[in-house]
Amino acid sequence: MMKLSYSLNLCTLFIFLSATVDGQEDKKVTARIESSVLENQIRLKAVVNNNTAVYKELNYLLVSIKKGNGGNLSNNQQGGKFSINPNEVKVLSEINVNLEQKDALKAFLYVKDEETQKLIAKDSLELNTDLFKKKTAKVEEDAVFELRGLTIDETKTKVGKDFYDLFYLQYSQLPDKSSGAVTISELPLRGTSGQISIQIDDKVIYSFMTNPNDDYLKEQLAASLKYIKEFNAKKNLIKNEFIY
Repeated sequence: MMKLSYSLNLCTLFIFLSATVDGQEDKKVTARIESSVLENQIRLKAVVNNNTAVYKELNYLLVSIKKGNGGNLSNNQQGGKFSINPNEVKVLSEINVNLEQKDALKAFLYVKDEETQKLIAKDSLELNTDLFKKKTAKVEEDAVFELRGLTIDETKTKVGKDFYDLFYLQYSQLPDKSSGAVTISELPLRGTSGQISIQIDDKVIYSFMTNPNDDYLKEQLAASLKYIKEFNAKKNLIKNEFIY
């Protein structure tokens, strides 16, 4: 009875998580991690939907990271190139993970444009992540090494998009990029103003008010790259001093 109850709880949790994934607009390529539970095993399925009328050549990465009840860490990843026709739904791969009641799990799905290498869709799932300790950071970083240099565009206005394009051109040429994806997000405020934030590892490291002036955007670009460099240096220092 306990196994059955646990399985049902896991099913309910993953259905809830799947339903609360960030909304993705129509007429775009979307990505999702589908999950199903059978006893103590979870099946993660990477699914991509091409909602456009254009044939696409893309690249994907599906990563799962598990921390066992005894503290052991394990990861599994699958990825590669794929093509998808207009209005096609494609299952890319599956990962099966044995999961006991006190295990923790993180799963990530990233889809990039094969030509530009820009991130165009993403999804994630988490289970019992409060059981992850700080020492899992290095393992997680190693497992998602392919994410180095990824930038995520979550801007909403022309000014935000202009800044993102400037940022991407400069950041993609840097030899030392962040080990995690960099997200450029935009929060509209009253009137025509807004706030753009630069995030790494879900931490806002710099933000500024929007302004369409080209010189202003270039100044904010320089400041953003500076803060990213400082954040990465501090992160590497902490990682090197931590005893695993």
